[in-house]
Amino acid sequence: MKNLFYFALVSLFITSCASTKMVKAPSPTGNWDYTITGTPEGDFNGVMTISEVDKALSAKLVSNGNELPIEKFMYNKETKKMSGELYYSGTPVMFDAVMNTDQMDGTMSAGGMNFPFKATRKK
Repeated sequence: MKNLFYFALVSLFITSCASTKMVKAPSPTGNWDYTITGTPEGDFNGVMTISEVDKALSAKLVSNGNELPIEKFMYNKETKKMSGELYYSGTPVMFDAVMNTDQMDGTMSAGGMNFPFKATRKK
């Protein structure tokens, strides 16, 4: 009887472990179609590229053949928040966004003004 109890307990443990799946959080790496709206120079759109080399993320915005690297790019896996800084015509621009699997929402801030930033992951 005692052996039957231990067998049932071990069987229950093994089956509970087998049904547990590890879900990997989505990574921000890849290409994203982005739009920045409401700037004094009009709206901007292009492709944001986020890549990973040696576990370090880097990002850049590409629009009309121009590339703007996002310096000090950071991504928090738990909160899915990202941030960084870029320079547009010599002006520092702060980038902040939150990722939701295939979408990003955030702001680009410069000179005390905030501009909506939205991006969708390219398929």
